[in-house]
Amino acid sequence: MKKSRAIQYDNASQRLKASAYVYNIGAKEAKRRILKTIDKKFSNLHRKGKIHIHDLETYKYTYNCLQLDVLKGFPYDKFSKYSNSRKIIEIIRHFENLINKLGHEQSGGIGFPNIDDEISILFEKLKIPDSTENLQVLRDNLESLVDWLNEAHERNCQYSFYVTFNLGLSTKKVGRFVTRTVIEYFKNTALDVIKPNIIFKLKNGVNYLPEDPNYDLFCLSLESTCKKMIPTYLLFDSAVNVKLDPYKVAIMGCRTKVVANLFGEPRSIGRANIDYVTINLPRIALEIDRDHPKASVDEKFKLFEKMWKETAVLVKRILIDRYRRLLKLSPKDFLCNYEFNLWTVDFKSAKSMEDIFKNGTLSIGFIGLSEAVEVLSGKKFYSSDKDHARAIALVKFMREVVDGFRSEHNLNFTLLATSGEMISGRFPEADKKLFDHPVLKKEFYTNSFHVDVDSDLHPVQKIQYEGPFHSYCNGGCISYVEFSSAPLRNVEAVKEVIKAGIEYGVNYLGINYPLDECQSCGEMGTFEDCPKCRGKDILRIRRVSGYLENLDYFTPGKKAEERRRRPNAFIHEPRREG
Repeated sequence: MKKSRAIQYDNASQRLKASAYVYNIGAKEAKRRILKTIDKKFSNLHRKGKIHIHDLETYKYTYNCLQLDVLKGFPYDKFSKYSNSRKIIEIIRHFENLINKLGHEQSGGIGFPNIDDEISILFEKLKIPDSTENLQVLRDNLESLVDWLNEAHERNCQYSFYVTFNLGLSTKKVGRFVTRTVIEYFKNTALDVIKPNIIFKLKNGVNYLPEDPNYDLFCLSLESTCKKMIPTYLLFDSAVNVKLDPYKVAIMGCRTKVVANLFGEPRSIGRANIDYVTINLPRIALEIDRDHPKASVDEKFKLFEKMWKETAVLVKRILIDRYRRLLKLSPKDFLCNYEFNLWTVDFKSAKSMEDIFKNGTLSIGFIGLSEAVEVLSGKKFYSSDKDHARAIALVKFMREVVDGFRSEHNLNFTLLATSGEMISGRFPEADKKLFDHPVLKKEFYTNSFHVDVDSDLHPVQKIQYEGPFHSYCNGGCISYVEFSSAPLRNVEAVKEVIKAGIEYGVNYLGINYPLDECQSCGEMGTFEDCPKCRGKDILRIRRVSGYLENLDYFTPGKKAEERRRRPNAFIHEPRREG
């Protein structure tokens, strides 16, 4: 029988054990102390659920996530004395070492911006022949790396490491081999192999068209997406990305994107997101709806802009305060970065911590645009052109304010479309204590600017509605399309969605569908009880907020969302008001 789980998890990757309970006692106390010592305006906003200060326990200790430069500080001399097979083994062990150390040195995700090309370059610099024997050693160790990332829940004694492999661009023999190995292994392993996050970088001239040198790898990627939802796709022919160098830009975690830099060239490699704070959009709308019941819809939207900006100014101050506290630390407080030179600026030679961290981003995030617009206008933002335009105007306004902060303070402020795994439930839970509104009955808020998960829109139409928001969310964003079940060999359906993503300006795209596996007989599909053996012990894999996870471990808000998810069906196109 299926085991019931009474424990409420803060994160779907969390696996509680004795050491985790002890860690969490300390983390809870650290959060309490931070909220007590920072400005009361900041702590009150967080406590009341108007904002969420992410990774609060690490407020003055570290940054968020890093797109690491694995080549610049690689220990080439140490490796020179090894045999070829040992060099390959040690490369992968080095990657594991970096992941393990960084996982305890920072609070968020770890991105490999071009793992295919990075390994290819290491083969060249270490003079490892690309022989059949050496490639087999590489295959074995890459598969071992995937297994370790999937099984390890070692971060803070309870979480898996948030690791993302960006790949698909390398046309070299070894690079292509890396991409093929990682995707094939992920595709062909059991359903419970759900890590790491894999992103296929899609670019015309490299892998998108049949005449491109890596088109075969794109086809393999599509097959894997059809079977296990991974890879997701970073679209470099989309208008929002077409001017960027795809070799220098990558995604961290479920959506974080670091590109533009006031202090250097636009690139992701060797740069981090320093911190982010998310604003509860529905709360602002609910306050306006309560306090200004006779205001017109247009007046309510104007009030929303005013109140959001007031909140954003305080959030900006929180981010600057956190950033300045970070500058008081020493380079040797970041031993992994110090030893392996993973940033665009070397920790050992930097004149100050500011020289390093100023290259990172400070992100103002948001969640629940759909619910906010519904409260203000009485309609879903995707129900009419007028409300869609209002929603776009709100996000455009947010971006303009954030760009103003960037100019005013000469810091890399960005607007982030927050994924909101834990806060998707935390925010409405807080708001229900103050308001009685239909948007609160479903017990979760919709991620970022996404249309509702039960919208029943045609996949292309969903992308049409969400596409315009991508150009404003420069701190990172994603759009998903929900299928009713695994498309398996129906790669054309996925290709159609990708084509629409490129056409309508999507930055980063994923395909979702429910995946179930009977633990008694191994039957896979989408079902309540096993259709083959009638077993009830079912493993249910779903995408939670970028990563695949076991549904049993979802947070309450995400479980509520999953229950309401409906497929974006190809069979019809809903009517749309003028």
